[in-house]
Parts: sequence; structure tokens; C-alpha cells
Amino acid sequence: MEQDYDVVVIGSGTAGYTLAYPLAGAGKKVAVVDERPFGGTCAIRGCQAKKYLVSAAEAVVLARHLQGKGVAASTELDWPALMRQKRAFTDPVPERTEAGFRKAGMDTIHGRARFIGPTRVQVGDRVLSARHLVIATGARPAPLPISGREHLITSDAFLELDQLPADIVFVGAGYISIEFAGVAAVAGAHVTLLEMLDWPLPEFDPDLVGELLEAMTELGIHLELGTPVQTIQRQAERLVIRAGADGSIRHEADLVVHGAGRIADIDRLDLERAQVEYSAQGVTVNDYLQSVSNAAVYCIGDAAAAPPQLAPVADMEAEVAAANILHGNHRSADHRQVPSVVFSLPQLARIGMSEAELDSDRDHYQINFGDASGWPSSRRIGQSHAAYKVIMEKTSRRILGAHLLGHNAAEMINVFALAMKNDLSADDLKKVLWAYPTHTSDIKYMLD
Repeated sequence: MEQDYDVVVIGSGTAGYTLAYPLAGAGKKVAVVDERPFGGTCAIRGCQAKKYLVSAAEAVVLARHLQGKGVAASTELDWPALMRQKRAFTDPVPERTEAGFRKAGMDTIHGRARFIGPTRVQVGDRVLSARHLVIATGARPAPLPISGREHLITSDAFLELDQLPADIVFVGAGYISIEFAGVAAVAGAHVTLLEMLDWPLPEFDPDLVGELLEAMTELGIHLELGTPVQTIQRQAERLVIRAGADGSIRHEADLVVHGAGRIADIDRLDLERAQVEYSAQGVTVNDYLQSVSNAAVYCIGDAAAAPPQLAPVADMEAEVAAANILHGNHRSADHRQVPSVVFSLPQLARIGMSEAELDSDRDHYQINFGDASGWPSSRRIGQSHAAYKVIMEKTSRRILGAHLLGHNAAEMINVFALAMKNDLSADDLKKVLWAYPTHTSDIKYMLD
């Protein structure tokens, strides 16, 4: 059985969702295909779900910081209750998402899509043909060259744990590992991170990362750098991890979590049969998010070789691709000035240039780097780790980059994003009458 559509969207997450609605609203016949529950990574098993855990851990940490400083009651994380709270949000997502698609006049199809030609995909015994096909399949955990990798669980499974084990090892020290490690440590687990690189989070400012590592150590998190995991073996009820270049480092754990990166989830789409060019980074697209080798195919979100892999970027790309499908290629994806946040304890955020990216003539730049742990905004919440680094062009005072560590850094970085997107200078920001006292009002002190 073959069915014809104007657009077939493969993937129902934030990218596919944001693209499909304007197409259906413009009268296009649209089908959305997904082999997993409708709703995608962000809403079900990613940023939204994760934030439930992180927010609870932040509340506990803040209360602990204020013990003896006005807060008397002890606090702890109730893991089963936290999971119930998280599931109350995530469990209705698939049904609600699919119902929304159908109400908007779209067909929803469950199953794995694979290309059988440049404009045709097969899902089970159904063949779908379309003028345009959009790949919005997101990302999945990267395969790891570890003997015994079948003993690893993914971040998806971590978000579904009914009980938290006592001893947890995370493979890798990127976003996922650091965020979940903080939650697990606050919940009372003994947590170890094994990172193969000599320094974690290389895309973030190393001075602020160093400060974050100190805060993690104070939470009881143990981090070993330059320590690749070689093998994982089950011995009775425990897992034995061998790490280090020669496998001489030994750890035992109840649970080992894969937090060592993600890759575009495109390897089972049979892209060769559609003549769609791709690499290890994802589908190769032009500025319009169209496949460079098959004009009928667009690719958006984490499946495209167009970083960074963030939900707001996926939304932006979806809007761009939808406009180009409707009206011809006229809009380009703008990946400049994208803020990025690690929801660690405390939060780490960045936007724009890093100090390492500046050219050799440092006289053209002003770099403001400081410790904010003694500021009133930190002291009143008992925060002992807070810092900032702001990079400006010296003559124009134009902001080139901002790097923040501390409570509410994720909200404060949005102010810098707004300023940089609209070419506001440091002096323009200082003229704003911010509500005071707030963390955002501290920004003016970072710009002197």
C-alpha cells in the first residue's frame, strides 16, 4: 500500500513537532512517523524530564547551604516521590502529542521509517511517498568501544529508575554525566565519573570549569580525568569497572551509566538508498537545512550535521525548514549567539567566544574575570562557588562572549544572549534599571 503526502516528517520531537504544525496549517498533507512514543527526547527523556530532577536537587542544596543561616530543618531528596512528580509530566506526553497532530489534520504512523528511494520511505508494510521528507530523528547515545558495554544503562533508563542505587559510576564527564551526578549525589549515592579526556567540558571556560569541579568535590562527587573505561564485568550483584590506559584502575558499582556523548540517530534510515549524504556528525545540509545531495530531503535538529545540539536550535531550524518548504529556500539557519547551559550544581553557562578563541593581539580585548562568591547575591543563599568571565571588544565595548557559574546562571546568560543578538554594548546593559536585588542586577558589576 502506497500513500502520497506533501511532507513526511520522521521524528515527533521538538524539531518535528515545530515543523509539522505550520505545514499542516498551510494546508499541506502531512504524515508524522516515529518508532518511539510520540513527543521526542526533550519532553519525555531529555531536557524537560531532567529538569524535574535537577530542580529538586537545587532546592535541597540551597536549603543545606542555609542550614544554620536561618534554615533549621534538614532536607533530603525523596527519589520515589521525585520520580512520581517527573512521570506526572512525562507520561501524558505521547498521547497528548499524537492527539494534537491528529487534531491538526496530520496522519500519525508508528514504526521505523527507512528510505527506499529519494522520495519514498517504508514503515512496516506501508510505503509513503512525498514531495518533501524531513529527518528529525534526534540523537542517541554514542556506541562505546568498551568490553561489557551491555551492562551500561543510558540516560533514558536513569530517568526511569524506581530506586537509586548506592554506588554509581558514570562513563564520561559531559553534560549528561555532570547533571545526573549532581542529582544522584544529593540523593545520597556514592558517585564516580570516569572521563577519558584530561579536562571535562572543553567547550566551556576552563577557569569556570575548574571552579565547578571544586563544587562537585564538595558534593561528594569523585572525578577521575584521563581515565578511559576499558571493561565492565558483572560479579554477583556488583559491576566491576576496569579503567585507565592499561585497565589497572578498578571500581565497583551497582550501576554504570553511559554519559559519554551522543550521535545523530540516522544509521537505520538507509540514507544511501535516498542518495542523502551524511557523516558521523549527521546529515550534511546546506544553509537552508536541505540535504546537499537530495533536494527533496531536509534535516533538522540533532540529526543534522549543524551543531550545536540543543532544543532551541532544533526549534529555530524547524521554523526555517518549514518556511523554506512552503515558500522555497529563502531563510537560512542562524547558529550564532546560541547560549548553552550545564544544569550542574551550581549551573555553568556560556555564549559567544571563549578566551582561547581570541586572536593573538589581546590589546583589542577586555576580559573581565572575577569571583562572585562573596557578592550579596551569593552570600544570602550560602553559595560558595560563583564566578564570571566576560569578553568585550575594548574600543566599542561590544560583548563577544560571556561565561557564568552560579545559581541562576541559566537565566542570566539569556540577558547576554539578548544583548549580543541585538548588538547591545556593555554600556547599554549598564544603563538598564534592573530589578534589585536580583542575580540579573549583578550583570552590571561584571561589565566595569
